[in-house]
Amino acid sequence: MVDLTELLDQLEEWIESQVPQNISELPSKMLETAERMTNELMDSLTMHGAPSISIPFPPFSKAAPPPPPPPPPPAVYSSAGTIARKHPYLVAAGVGLALAASVGAVGLVTGVGVFGQYGREWRLRRQFGVRGVVEGGMLQEAIVILAPSPTPPLLVPLTASLLKNGYVVIVAVPHVKEAEALERRLSGLAEKGALRVLIYDTDDATTFPPFHRSLLATLTLRFPAPSSTNTGGVAAFDPYNPGPSQIPHIHAFISLYPLNPAPPAQPGALPALPTLVQPSAGKAPMLLTLYPSSASLVTPDSFASQVLSSTHRLLGANLAAATTSRVVSFFLGSITLPSLPAIITEGRTLSRRELARQRLRESAASPTAVFSIVRDLISSTFRGIYQSVAATLGLAPSRDYAAFEARLFRILKSQYGSTFYAGQRSWLARRLAALPSSTLRRVLVTTLAMPSETGPAPPPPPSCTRSTGSRSASSSDHEAEDLVSSIHTAGTTQSSADSSGLEGSWVVDA
Repeated sequence: MVDLTELLDQLEEWIESQVPQNISELPSKMLETAERMTNELMDSLTMHGAPSISIPFPPFSKAAPPPPPPPPPPAVYSSAGTIARKHPYLVAAGVGLALAASVGAVGLVTGVGVFGQYGREWRLRRQFGVRGVVEGGMLQEAIVILAPSPTPPLLVPLTASLLKNGYVVIVAVPHVKEAEALERRLSGLAEKGALRVLIYDTDDATTFPPFHRSLLATLTLRFPAPSSTNTGGVAAFDPYNPGPSQIPHIHAFISLYPLNPAPPAQPGALPALPTLVQPSAGKAPMLLTLYPSSASLVTPDSFASQVLSSTHRLLGANLAAATTSRVVSFFLGSITLPSLPAIITEGRTLSRRELARQRLRESAASPTAVFSIVRDLISSTFRGIYQSVAATLGLAPSRDYAAFEARLFRILKSQYGSTFYAGQRSWLARRLAALPSSTLRRVLVTTLAMPSETGPAPPPPPSCTRSTGSRSASSSDHEAEDLVSSIHTAGTTQSSADSSGLEGSWVVDA
């Protein structure tokens, strides 16, 4: 049997015999060796410059290379060239629009170039709005009103409105007595100095040459604005010594022939508009024709008015095709015309905002009063918007003359549109005209009352109270003076073959 203790002793002796005797000096020898090798290595590395040693750490794997840097962005011209190659037509259209916009902007700002005229008109609209242009204290725009006989009731308030808004008004009436009546009724107006009444009877061909000469002679005068002051002496306002820039030009013709209160069964000769609208210089004037809206309805009772309106619509269409003039048709419904004292008076109504401010100043500063004033202001604003839309479409309740007046002046200053409406149910009458005649008769029986076939009704009779401050005690003397100084061109004895009043009127006298 083996002795275990003896075996262990032998194993221990064998292990001790295998270990060197100087094993205890191994750590110090290792440190000395490592220090010597490190010194030798550093001496070898510093011999050729400072060392840059990167010592890897576990797990000693090779790091992935960094991603390459992104490519530089392409140049602007390179991108533009790419887009131009891909979309040539789109790029060409964009360049054209940008060029046109640049030229237009330069023209609008400086008033020169292709869009220079539009720039000047735009600046005039910004400065004067819907009023007539005034430069150097002189009226620059003239309106010629062509009126039939008997004259429509709209003639007097329309003339007064144009005079008050800074226009030179030239009225052509067929007879001297109608001219005298018009000047007498407007003699109390402060702006009457810019009014001229001429004689032109389309049924009498001999009246056209003197009317045309008087019209051209009137346009050689200058008309000072009523609000301007004479700072240059008496000669500054001498109407017979004008400068070229002070002479007015015809801005528009307004034809009232379709509003004849007694339209003839067979319309006579038409106004010689092709000759009248030819401008001597500058822009051609526009033709604004006022039609009664009910004349478009096919009813036997208004046959004469229908024929008259159709004839003048055909005249306007031919004029638009033959000239560069802008031809506008203005259809009128029921309008309450102002009385003569209301036309002459110079009083100005307060706006909604001014009225609210006045009420706030006069009322007590209580929350209830302030709330009531603000509520009335908001409600009146919405009511005004509704009435403005109703006036534009010719619907109820726009019978007010002020709505028609505002619409008229916007038309005179606008450059777009050829058909407009004003007055109660004017738009409705034009829509009902599209119905068949058999259906229209039954519809008119059940529908609302249509406007008059001859246009707005006469103004209401004046009240018994006399207006103060509008006319002086010597108004009759002023009326006589105005009638003497006015320009009346009655029929002359000239009646040659080449002086026919129908030259250029497209009407052949049978």
